[in-house]
Amino acid sequence: MTNVKIVIGGNFGDEGKGLLTAFFAQQMMQRSGRCLVVMSNGGPQRGHTVVQNGNRHVFRHFGSGTFCGADTYFPAQFMVNPMIFSEERDELAGIFSGALPDSPAFPKVFIHPSCLVTTPFEMITNLILEEHRGKKRYGSVGVGIWETVIGGGKNFRELAGMSAAQIMDYLEKDRRAHMIQRLQSNGIGQVPQEWKEITEDPELIRRYTEDLFRMKEQVHISKDDLLRRYPEILFENGQGLLLSQEMKYRGYGNHTTPSNTGIENPARIMQSAFGGTDEIFSHAADELRVEAVYVTRSYMTRHGAGRFDTECPMNEINPDIRDLTNMPNDSQGTIRYGRLNMRSFLRRVKRDFAVWNQITPVPAGCAVCMTHLNEYDHCGARNKLVKYKSSSEEGAGCVTLNNNTR
Repeated sequence: MTNVKIVIGGNFGDEGKGLLTAFFAQQMMQRSGRCLVVMSNGGPQRGHTVVQNGNRHVFRHFGSGTFCGADTYFPAQFMVNPMIFSEERDELAGIFSGALPDSPAFPKVFIHPSCLVTTPFEMITNLILEEHRGKKRYGSVGVGIWETVIGGGKNFRELAGMSAAQIMDYLEKDRRAHMIQRLQSNGIGQVPQEWKEITEDPELIRRYTEDLFRMKEQVHISKDDLLRRYPEILFENGQGLLLSQEMKYRGYGNHTTPSNTGIENPARIMQSAFGGTDEIFSHAADELRVEAVYVTRSYMTRHGAGRFDTECPMNEINPDIRDLTNMPNDSQGTIRYGRLNMRSFLRRVKRDFAVWNQITPVPAGCAVCMTHLNEYDHCGARNKLVKYKSSSEEGAGCVTLNNNTR
């Protein structure tokens, strides 16, 4: 029997997906000794906070089950950034070697050869365009996600097959030229002076190339059939349902993300892993136990600009909220707060969960998790539909959850 959990954010992100992923990963590792966390959408613009054994880390590239020893997989739907990967790998290696004495060896990381790869020029283009938009900025975190999607750059397989000289040439000519083209098409005639020194610094390209080669040495090329080798599979989605790419056409405009943040990607990855057709996939149904878990705080939050129907001052939720992760920054400003409309949340969940049955013949369960109950006691937390609960962001171990209603 293969156990599958799919963790999905129900709102604008920051619901507690890392918290829940770490909890499930710990259970899975204790039960079977092997678990694979699948990063099923987006890229390292995510920031999933986990606190365990006194260590606090904001996971971006790596699965939030890493502290528990779970492996990580980047499927084709995930975008990678060698610079961010290398930085986080070093941070985690330091934790594993110095502060997790009872932990296993550093978990493995697998990557699909078709993953898109972000370069420094996509990141810089992203930041320049956001600055240019001024008060109309989209609220991007500045790691080049949109620019990577529309940039027509190379995937991991292509870059991994190039020499250092070829990669440097690709960056110097192709990616730099595309950056200038993107800026000009948005009314920016040339690279702003404050960015020119950075973009023309040869150290930028040298460091990126070095990080790419380090990443190549630290990951294993694989495809979706990798999932068949694990008794426990844990999908960790990024962002939330209200930021999914289709929400651009449902009144949320450009303040969204260029990926499916709901159950569609996990469903397609599962079908790819266990059988390319419904007939083949259906034979695996008896061996798969699947549950999708939709996460929300007891209130709502949002980064950056954009529609937020239930927004209110933080004091109306709890004047004593202290968020160590979502600090004010130039790209997104100060985190925003709002009340949770439980009926709207459940409608989003039902609409998204219905997609599973449109894609796969395998039955799946659906559950709701509510976090941060210590900060705001939402009446929906007493609803019998809420299966998993968390009283705090930073509990003992990964997090303390239970199946009891109050």
